[in-house]
Amino acid sequence: MKAEVANALPEHPGGAPNGLDAPENPRLVFERAFWLVFAASFALNMAANLFVLFPLWVVELGGNASIIGAIIGTGSLAALAARPGVGALIDRRGRKWTALWFLVLDAIAISLYFPIHSIGLPIFLVRAIHGAIEGTARVALFAMVYEMLPRGREGEAMATFSLCGMVPGAIAPLVGEQLIRSLGFTVFFALAIALIVASAIVVSFVVEQPHPAHASGDSPGGRSYRSLLTDRALMPLWIVTLMFSLALASRLSFVAAYAYQEGVQRAGWYFAIYSLMAVGVRLVGGQVMDRMGLNRALAPSLAVLAIGLALLAGTGRFGLLDIAAVIGGIGHGYLYPALSALVIARTPLKSTGRSSSIYSSLYDLGGMAGPYLLGVVAVTFGYGPMFIVSGSIALAGAIYFVIAEPDARLRFRN
Repeated sequence: MKAEVANALPEHPGGAPNGLDAPENPRLVFERAFWLVFAASFALNMAANLFVLFPLWVVELGGNASIIGAIIGTGSLAALAARPGVGALIDRRGRKWTALWFLVLDAIAISLYFPIHSIGLPIFLVRAIHGAIEGTARVALFAMVYEMLPRGREGEAMATFSLCGMVPGAIAPLVGEQLIRSLGFTVFFALAIALIVASAIVVSFVVEQPHPAHASGDSPGGRSYRSLLTDRALMPLWIVTLMFSLALASRLSFVAAYAYQEGVQRAGWYFAIYSLMAVGVRLVGGQVMDRMGLNRALAPSLAVLAIGLALLAGTGRFGLLDIAAVIGGIGHGYLYPALSALVIARTPLKSTGRSSSIYSSLYDLGGMAGPYLLGVVAVTFGYGPMFIVSGSIALAGAIYFVIAEPDARLRFRN
């Protein structure tokens, strides 16, 4: 284990979560369960990344930017509201059980979009159901990963695992866009259902190996939600996560609608380029993050993402949409695995379920507030200024982290 990383991260009580030790394992080797969770998450993320085109359906039904934001925000609000019960459910029934059955429910929830043909209460209700169920399944899958990462190699390991999110981000929007053009939204939703069902089938093959410290969830000796939220080591990460998710809401909610408005015929290429850049960074950058220190990687990555988001204001001009995709993908490619690995490294083993719930809830909170607030900005001032505001939120997060983390500030300047 590199001394710089050891100094940057607090020790994990109980040693390496999955028994791997960096010095004895120069090459990361994961067990079968890791790859099954990877595959299940890949299928779930394929379905989720189809939904970056969901705003086009809302526009087709007669919605504008504020309605798009309100509908998408409703799903995130429901996921956030359901989150307090997720940790207890995982504790009681286990990670695998929770992931499996909520994936089944997720497939049913998506089918509820079929009979909707106008903007009204039903679309908000279905989006709320979809958001709460998918959010629960996602937390359960992520909690399973907590147990599988090697101490001292968290950045490299998370860079590997996070490919199950970024590769679908490159593929799904292009596939979805072609399906919508050729066959319509009915087939679009049907594909999402099929992917969710595939994810559930894969999860059914996972054999959980309970950690002796806590079998299916957090043990009685684990930290409380309040204690984790106010923990001095974790709090800066919680704040950065919230700002990251708020900024990212603009990309997930409004790029497709804005691109079509500006005459860009293939908005899916933005998502493909963005994700491919993030994938490339993670394939070659995991070990780099561990060597330089995860703290040091966080703020510059967030600043680069900020530039990529702000450049979206120029969509339709001089190829700026593609340039924004390249820059944003690079920033995101380093940021998410570094942030996730830091959260995992600073979480006591007996508190992984609650920490995972908090971490996911912050994305839901940003996903709830971001689309609504940024949608209001877009309606009032236009999409361009809204993307500049989004980039400014990410930049503020980078500045905050440099100020809040002395180690990160010193390393950032070296």
